Amino acid sequence: MLTHDREIVVYATASTEADVMSVLRQFADAYACRDKGKLLSLFCSDRDAVVLGSGCDERNVGAAAIWGQVRRDWEQTDTLRMRFGWRSVSTLGQVAWLATDCYLYVQAGYRKAEIPLRITAVMIQDHHGWKIAQLHYSSPIMAESEIDTTLE
Repeated sequence: MLTHDREIVVYATASTEADVMSVLRQFADAYACRDKGKLLSLFCSDRDAVVLGSGCDERNVGAAAIWGQVRRDWEQTDTLRMRFGWRSVSTLGQVAWLATDCYLYVQAGYRKAEIPLRITAVMIQDHHGWKIAQLHYSSPIMAESEIDTTLE
């Protein structure tokens, strides 16, 4: 990113990357432990906090809608655990954005699956630390080499 002929460095320091990823891991832990209070405390209090999922109905704005999505996920499953892989974290001032690969282990009754996910998030820093403002997750279905992405 360039502005006024000066480069603005947006790569997060190791410390900031660790802090931001800690929030995402706390989210994963609260999700796995089904801890509503902890999970919702990780989001900014702004009524515009957003969680987007892969489903066409998974557009959740505000704490009540986010809680509704999480409650539905919990009602449909017995176990949900996340582990993270590759990641990229950048910051500018009190805003951080990240992208990460994630693997979601899901168990519902006798059915088990590990679902690859991609997560992007925006976090803001206040006097309480980093809080999630936006979170988006989706599941890459096929390798691009396996599908025709050209428009004819």
